Amino acid sequence: MRGGSRRQFTNLLLAFLGVSWRTGSAQGTVPSERTATLRTQLRRYRADAAILLLGITILRIRGVGGGQASVEESIDGTSATKTLFFAAGSDPARAHGFDRLGWIREVVLESNSVPIEVQYFGVLTSSPEETLEHARKSIAAPASGHSTYSAVSGRHTAGESRSAITHFELAAGAQWSDKRLIDAAQATFQDKVAWRKTSWPEGGKLTPPTFLSELAKLLGYRAKQALGTYVYNEQEYMLELTSPQAGKPRNATDRLVAVHGRIRNKRTNGRTTFTVWMDDTAGSIVPVRIEYQPRSFLRLVFEAV
Repeated sequence: MRGGSRRQFTNLLLAFLGVSWRTGSAQGTVPSERTATLRTQLRRYRADAAILLLGITILRIRGVGGGQASVEESIDGTSATKTLFFAAGSDPARAHGFDRLGWIREVVLESNSVPIEVQYFGVLTSSPEETLEHARKSIAAPASGHSTYSAVSGRHTAGESRSAITHFELAAGAQWSDKRLIDAAQATFQDKVAWRKTSWPEGGKLTPPTFLSELAKLLGYRAKQALGTYVYNEQEYMLELTSPQAGKPRNATDRLVAVHGRIRNKRTNGRTTFTVWMDDTAGSIVPVRIEYQPRSFLRLVFEAV
């Protein structure tokens, strides 16, 4: 995975979890909850890291940070609202001073089980470290007291998508659920923003899916192979999940099923791989374990706690 495609995937996957906030007018309005049925799946994670040199692990660090993932579904008659969120952040005291976080939230509105609108909003620490040497220099550099963040906002409706990315600075040390961070990110969309719009005529009147919603749908199939597409930041991606163990009888000591994911940017052909482990006995679509490599020198593992 190279350059922009790596950063785009990090924007997505460094973000599946749940803080309590609603998007403002710049992102659209989330409808009030008037549900007859509410279902929530949630896991919290410990983040472990492996430092790699030429693909070989030279250092393992346990507990460099944490994360949380959630899927919430509220149903009222034929209407449903699904909220998916993933977030993760480092603990600078455990991560050699690295202060990084990311999260993304998707809200999917459905009518008769068909998505009619999707909104997403997220924030990611701007991270320039592309190599192990760059990371070493970042650690050695004096702390500035501020961190630079990128915020993304998007809205998908029938056959169309719209999104924008903004940038802002905030005092270092913010957590993903910090109201200051959320307010600062939302405020960047109150000014003049370069929104980009795309039509997707090949999808007809269907609403283009987003990453988390498509991933959750495919995981729910519990199939040996599942294929899908999604749109993020006005680019289309192919998503493929494979699980050789899917459908096989499980036992109490072997309940986790590994699901291998592959992402391909249809425009750049950039590719990304990841693996999630699902509890095949619980019926949850929130992974028990997540593993991926956001940088050539860094592999992250999120273990449920």
